[in-house]
Amino acid sequence: MKSLRSDLSKNFVWKRNTLLCIALILFSGFFSSFSKLDSQEKSSAIDKIWENIYAQDFITAKKLVQKELQTSDGDSLQLLSLMEICLNGLERYKQADESRKKILSVWEKNHKKAFLEENYPLNLATWTRIAKITPNVLVLGAEYYLPYPVNAKKQGFYYHKFTAYNRFTKRPSKFFKLEKSPTTEQEYRLFEISEEGEAILVRSYGNALPDMREEMKDVMKHLKLQ
Repeated sequence: MKSLRSDLSKNFVWKRNTLLCIALILFSGFFSSFSKLDSQEKSSAIDKIWENIYAQDFITAKKLVQKELQTSDGDSLQLLSLMEICLNGLERYKQADESRKKILSVWEKNHKKAFLEENYPLNLATWTRIAKITPNVLVLGAEYYLPYPVNAKKQGFYYHKFTAYNRFTKRPSKFFKLEKSPTTEQEYRLFEISEEGEAILVRSYGNALPDMREEMKDVMKHLKLQ
């Protein structure tokens, strides 16, 4: 295990600053009134949805998402992502899985070509599927639209990622990635990326891609939040 951690540490050290920057970019999208949306009214509506998610009132949040979807073209990845978060929060997993399929369909149709042409821009590579809220920590689980290469040679891929935010400082504090690569012996393995860039094994899932909801449980246990 020490040698594995050593190899993984070297693999992740150079990525630490990039991950932090991306997390801060994504984080600002969750906490900063979404200033880049088309209108202040839209921004206010999204803020209200997140306020209800933070309060774990997924029923109200879902109703607000439905209202926004009715007044949009129905293909907003942001709104569809919020719908999946609400459905997972309500433990309506079958519906959440249908929402995931819709998101991937919209992305495939409207965004995949540009994404590949821009060579996998990291800040556009994922959508958020699950939110777990505790008094001190918010944990967000996201999936990559396409498995994301671990390096330019595409010798392995990332599939899911989790970010824990301190709700008082509003800063990301912990990062987790699900990886499958030669480094992981072609198994799906979930790692925490430490402050020093070391990859700490949380769990190995073998050859089967795990359900993100199960991974979230493992992350929460690892963080001693449940």
